[in-house]
Amino acid sequence: MAKISGQEYVQYITEQLVEYMETPVAERRQAKKAAKATKEQWLPKWFGVGGESLLMWIKKKEK
Repeated sequence: MAKISGQEYVQYITEQLVEYMETPVAERRQAKKAAKATKEQWLPKWFGVGGESLLMWIKKKEK
């Protein structure tokens, strides 16, 4: 793994900050909504298909 010097790290962080500040607020909000919409739900992420099937079984039992 390559070592990163402190100066390179500061330069990277500065570039990211400038890029963030230069993007319009509306574009940032739109990107945030798009990322949130494509985010994986927590149940299948943590428990996989088994958790999803367990939830479906519990919902069926409640009816």
